[in-house]
This record gives sequence, C-alpha cells and structure tokens, in this order.
Amino acid sequence: MHGIWQKVRGPFRGVSCANHKWERYDVQRAGCLVCGAAHECMPHLVDNRDCPLIHLCDGEVCCSITGFCLPVVRYSSDEYIDHAAPPPTMVDDRKRLSAASQVDILGDDVQTIVEWFLLGGSSQACKREEVDRTLARCQALIVKAFKQHKLDTAGEATRCLPCLPAIIAQTIHQVHPRNCSRATPDLCSFCVQHITRCLVNLGIHQVTQSKRVSLVVGLLYLMKQGLTIQNVQWLPRAPSLAQCLPHETCLEKTFKLSMKLVCETENEVKLILRQRVKLL
Repeated sequence: MHGIWQKVRGPFRGVSCANHKWERYDVQRAGCLVCGAAHECMPHLVDNRDCPLIHLCDGEVCCSITGFCLPVVRYSSDEYIDHAAPPPTMVDDRKRLSAASQVDILGDDVQTIVEWFLLGGSSQACKREEVDRTLARCQALIVKAFKQHKLDTAGEATRCLPCLPAIIAQTIHQVHPRNCSRATPDLCSFCVQHITRCLVNLGIHQVTQSKRVSLVVGLLYLMKQGLTIQNVQWLPRAPSLAQCLPHETCLEKTFKLSMKLVCETENEVKLILRQRVKLL
C-alpha cells in the first residue's frame, strides 16, 4: 500500500529529512511528503517501537502521527475476590511473605534465563549463522539460474542478458528468508512477567535449575503464537519473538537443550491442566 501512495504523491525532494511532514493514508499508516518515508503503527503496544505515543485521559495510548489507538491488554491475577475476609494472623502473614519472596526469586531466575537466551552471545551467533546459511543458499540459487540461462540461450545467434530482478524474486520465493532482529529489554521484561505468572499459576515453579531453564526456554518459543487452552490464555502472543529466537535446530548444538523442547513443554502444561480437571 505504501508503494501505491509513493507513486501517487511522488516524486519527492530528498532521500531523507530530519523533520518529516506526515500524511495519513490509512488507519495505521502514514507517509512523509518530503522524503517518502513510511510510518506504520504496530497492532499492539508490545511490538511498538517507532510511534510517538500520547497517553489519553481514559487510559488509552495514541500515536501522534496517525491518531491510531494501540490496544493495551491488562491482566488481573485476582479477578474474583471476596468482599469480606477474616483478619490475617501472624502465621498468614509469614506464609504470605514467604510466598512473595519465592515469587521474587523465581522472577529473578526467569529474567536471568530470558536475558541469557535472547541477549547472549550464543543466541546472536546462531542468528548470524542462520543469516550466513540463507545468503549462501541464495547465492547458490542465483548462480544456478545464471548457468541455466546460459544453457538455454547457447544456440541463439544473439544472446540476451538475464532479467536480474526476476531471478532475485524467484530466489526469495524459494528461500523464504526470515527477518532477524535483536531482542530489546522491553521485550525481555514482557516475557519475564508473563512466564513467571504462568509458572506460578501452573504450580511448576519449584523445580531444579536445569528443569527451570528448559521450561522457560520452551515457554519462550510458545509465546510466538501464544498459549490458550480451554479459552484460558496462559501466555499472550508475541509475534516479534519469531525474529529474535534462534532456530530450534540450534538448541542441542549450542545450548545443550533438547530439540523437542517446545513440544515437551506444551505436553507437560497440558498434562498438568488435565490432572487439575480430574481433581475437580
């Protein structure tokens, strides 16, 4: 859609400009009338990085360029509570403090694991290796297309040059390269918050350190599509993780984890929920 807008509003005076003059042409999209730059609002607040945000009086968040209100999801851990509660005793206070301290310790451990897996050097090396493999495959396909074109036009009197844009488009269509980006501290904090809440609600937070690492990494991969079981959302969907997580084939070689980690984590969560239903 931005390409259509550029053809309608172009030509533009410069390649880039310091002060953009935005024109909105869609609900979440705008273009600069000076340099033709594009601005697109993300469909949710978690992945938003470029919008200058304005906080409205009703609690909503709005982009000052397009006027689009970004959806904000708020969770409540105690949705249903009693209006009348007995006065807490000293034993209850000790139990509450002990539970709160355990949750804080769990949150610190989850944050350490998430930052190690998303921001560590091993993860970045896996992403670079994946990019190198993709580039090597694209190069091989382009060379193969050139050789095939040479063979096809060998018998002609006048040879014609191959169409380079068509070859590149065909190569991209065959390879389907993934977008690669580095995780941000905000994304790590978002994942830590929801993974900690999921582990506490499922009651599987009191495990060994190696088991906790496997659970946290498995839940990170599940957050790409979210985890919703029986109309209950245990983990929200974070599509930007697909660009930050290393490929699952790197788990065993680089991180000494099982390649079936995601499937095993999902099966374990479903088994715990099945056991809860039986107890009820």
